[in-house]
Amino acid sequence: MKSRSLVFPALLAIVCLGIALSYLSRQSRDLLPVGSSTPPPRPAEAAPAARTEPTPTPPTESPAESPLLTGIERILDLLERGAASSADLAQMKAALLAADPARAIAAIRAFLRTGRDARTNQDFVIAKGGTLSAAPTLRLILLDALGQIARKARSDEAAQVAREILAEKSSADEWALSLRNLAWTDPRARPFLTDKMREMLRYEPWRAKPSPGMIEALDVIVFTRDASFIGDLADLRAGKGELAHGADIALDRLADAAPLDVLIHLNTHPALLNDRPFLRADYFAKADLSQPAQRAQIEIYLGRPDITVAEKSKLLKALTSPASFVGDSLVSGPAPADDGAARRAGLLKSTRDWLTHDRFPTLREPLIEVQQRLAP
Repeated sequence: MKSRSLVFPALLAIVCLGIALSYLSRQSRDLLPVGSSTPPPRPAEAAPAARTEPTPTPPTESPAESPLLTGIERILDLLERGAASSADLAQMKAALLAADPARAIAAIRAFLRTGRDARTNQDFVIAKGGTLSAAPTLRLILLDALGQIARKARSDEAAQVAREILAEKSSADEWALSLRNLAWTDPRARPFLTDKMREMLRYEPWRAKPSPGMIEALDVIVFTRDASFIGDLADLRAGKGELAHGADIALDRLADAAPLDVLIHLNTHPALLNDRPFLRADYFAKADLSQPAQRAQIEIYLGRPDITVAEKSKLLKALTSPASFVGDSLVSGPAPADDGAARRAGLLKSTRDWLTHDRFPTLREPLIEVQQRLAP
């Protein structure tokens, strides 16, 4: 009985193994294509495409690799250690001005973005053409160079930097150069310059302690030829110190640059400069009476009942020898050329007409004096 019981399980295991092998064999045949006893051949692989080398591009210089930027950072280090000389600063600026404009602008912008700066122990000094011959900080030297380079290269990058700086009130001196750079490189910026100039003048912290750059920035008003600033400038010049003096110069130069606009504004705003009547007479004396529109404004002024005879007499005397401030300015450039002969001829003709028709009876005596001065 024992041997029979061992044979039966062995037979059963053999039968199960046969069934399993038969099943696996059928599954393998089912996976083959019909009529085939071997797997189908693998599709041929596509021939690899011919390799083409990429077109080489010219190497670009990253700001970090720029020798110009390295030179700027070297000057920063010298300034921070108190070891930089005026010659060092001049050499750095000269290198930037002589370099490829794109590389110089990239280096300057890369440094300005860091926000780092150092004082130079120099003053804010305007040279011919509105450039700086000296600057109190490294950033100001770079902004000055940036404006000069962009102006020559006809680049708008100085204007972009200027608008970034003018978005925040971090430095009045930097505002001054940013306004100049915009005026130099963006002919459409006059309305923006006007708005920013008003904003600058009305910012009390800067107005209370005006920097040299802020005083020089008053020349932007002359550049824009906007006579509506007369009231602002008159308020400034009523004070004391350098800002008042700067406002005085700006008013005088504005009257030189845009005489008709100034005459119209003063006649339509009669209260302006009532506290300084003889100064107002000097601004009217900028008129060129050979120009009909300007002569008409002088006739309005001479006929105004609110103007004293003394002030009108001062005007007539000043018309024979008008004076102007002379000096370098940030933006506006020199005063327009004056045809002295035409001006004198226009004044002589006007005074003769007024005397002949007895246009201004109370001014007969000063009018005769003008004729005597001008008569050949």
